[in-house]
Amino acid sequence: MSDANLANAPFFTLFRQGQVSEDGVSDFVAAWHEASDNETRSLPAYLGMTDEEYEVWVLDGRTLPLILAARLAGTPLRSAVGTYLAELRKHQRYVDGTAIDLLTRWIARNPPP
Repeated sequence: MSDANLANAPFFTLFRQGQVSEDGVSDFVAAWHEASDNETRSLPAYLGMTDEEYEVWVLDGRTLPLILAARLAGTPLRSAVGTYLAELRKHQRYVDGTAIDLLTRWIARNPPP
């Protein structure tokens, strides 16, 4: 992929293709903020995420691989988050407390169809 294509492609497209790592998302967020009035897309659209995916990522920044796996498998995001949440609860690490709380609330606000 050329540098021009890399510059124009949404983060999530490049992440899916292995062109950028999870850490690269912060550069894209910074670029969106720097673009100011020149960028008309919302931040989720700029990153190549749905609003739902973006919300989950904001709640727990470690979820990018989960979001990608759900997309690739055609799995509803709610199901993928539920499985991830069960794993977090199973291990009961102190550092996961906030993510568990936030994702539990997200699940409650997003009932299955």
